[in-house]
Amino acid sequence: MVDDPAATPRKPRRKGGRPSRAEASAKALLGVDVAACDPVSVLREILADRSMPGSTRVSAAKVLLALPEGSESRTVAEDTVAARAIRLMAAARRGH
Repeated sequence: MVDDPAATPRKPRRKGGRPSRAEASAKALLGVDVAACDPVSVLREILADRSMPGSTRVSAAKVLLALPEGSESRTVAEDTVAARAIRLMAAARRGH
Protein backbone atom coordinates (compact mmCIF):
# COMPACT_ATOMS: atom_id res chain seq x y z
CA MET A 1 0.00 0.00 0.00
CA VAL A 2 1.42 3.35 -1.05
CA ASP A 3 1.15 6.42 1.16
CA ASP A 4 -0.93 8.93 -0.72
CA PRO A 5 0.01 12.42 0.59
CA ALA A 6 -3.31 13.90 -0.49
CA ALA A 7 -5.34 11.21 1.29
CA THR A 8 -3.22 10.92 4.43
CA PRO A 9 -4.44 13.43 7.01
CA ARG A 10 -1.58 15.34 8.59
CA LYS A 11 -1.28 18.33 10.79
CA PRO A 12 -0.27 21.24 8.54
CA ARG A 13 3.17 22.64 9.31
CA ARG A 14 3.81 26.34 9.59
CA LYS A 15 6.16 27.84 7.09
CA GLY A 16 9.40 29.11 8.53
CA GLY A 17 9.99 32.80 8.97
CA ARG A 18 7.30 34.91 10.57
CA PRO A 19 6.26 33.85 14.09
CA SER A 20 2.64 33.30 15.02
CA ARG A 21 0.75 36.03 16.85
CA ALA A 22 0.95 34.08 20.11
CA GLU A 23 4.71 33.63 19.77
CA ALA A 24 5.24 37.30 18.92
CA SER A 25 3.06 38.43 21.84
CA ALA A 26 4.85 36.14 24.27
CA LYS A 27 8.23 37.45 23.09
CA ALA A 28 7.11 41.10 23.30
CA LEU A 29 5.68 40.70 26.80
CA LEU A 30 8.68 38.80 28.15
CA GLY A 31 9.76 40.58 31.32
CA VAL A 32 6.71 42.87 31.45
CA ASP A 33 4.50 42.67 34.51
CA VAL A 34 1.08 42.81 32.89
CA ALA A 35 -0.64 43.11 36.27
CA ALA A 36 1.25 46.35 36.96
CA CYS A 37 0.14 48.05 33.71
CA ASP A 38 -2.69 50.57 33.93
CA PRO A 39 -4.82 50.18 30.79
CA VAL A 40 -6.42 53.61 31.20
CA SER A 41 -3.05 55.36 31.24
CA VAL A 42 -2.02 53.38 28.14
CA LEU A 43 -5.19 54.58 26.38
CA ARG A 44 -4.45 58.15 27.44
CA GLU A 45 -0.93 57.88 26.01
CA ILE A 46 -2.32 56.55 22.72
CA LEU A 47 -4.84 59.39 22.59
CA ALA A 48 -2.15 62.02 23.17
CA ASP A 49 0.44 60.51 20.78
CA ARG A 50 0.17 62.43 17.51
CA SER A 51 2.36 59.88 15.71
CA MET A 52 -0.37 57.24 16.09
CA PRO A 53 -2.85 56.79 13.23
CA GLY A 54 -6.04 58.78 13.60
CA SER A 55 -8.24 55.68 13.71
CA THR A 56 -6.21 54.32 16.63
CA ARG A 57 -6.53 57.56 18.55
CA VAL A 58 -10.28 57.74 17.87
CA SER A 59 -10.71 54.17 19.12
CA ALA A 60 -8.80 55.02 22.30
CA ALA A 61 -10.99 58.09 22.82
CA LYS A 62 -14.16 56.04 22.35
CA VAL A 63 -13.03 53.52 24.96
CA LEU A 64 -12.13 56.27 27.42
CA LEU A 65 -15.44 58.03 26.89
CA ALA A 66 -17.32 54.75 27.40
CA LEU A 67 -15.98 54.50 30.95
CA PRO A 68 -18.57 54.81 33.74
CA GLU A 69 -19.88 58.30 34.40
CA GLY A 70 -17.99 60.17 37.11
CA SER A 71 -14.94 57.93 37.16
CA GLU A 72 -11.64 59.71 37.57
CA SER A 73 -10.33 58.24 34.32
CA ARG A 74 -13.26 59.58 32.33
CA THR A 75 -12.89 63.06 33.81
CA VAL A 76 -9.22 63.21 32.80
CA ALA A 77 -10.03 61.93 29.30
CA GLU A 78 -12.80 64.51 28.82
CA ASP A 79 -10.52 67.31 30.04
CA THR A 80 -7.80 66.25 27.58
CA VAL A 81 -10.19 66.05 24.63
CA ALA A 82 -11.93 69.31 25.54
CA ALA A 83 -8.63 71.16 25.92
CA ARG A 84 -7.45 69.96 22.50
CA ALA A 85 -10.76 70.95 20.91
CA ILE A 86 -10.50 74.44 22.40
CA ARG A 87 -6.92 74.80 21.08
CA LEU A 88 -8.00 73.69 17.58
CA MET A 89 -10.93 76.12 17.53
CA ALA A 90 -8.72 78.98 18.72
CA ALA A 91 -6.14 78.19 16.02
CA ALA A 92 -8.87 78.08 13.36
CA ARG A 93 -10.27 81.41 14.54
CA ARG A 94 -6.83 83.04 14.31
CA GLY A 95 -6.36 81.63 10.83
CA HIS A 96 -9.44 83.40 9.46
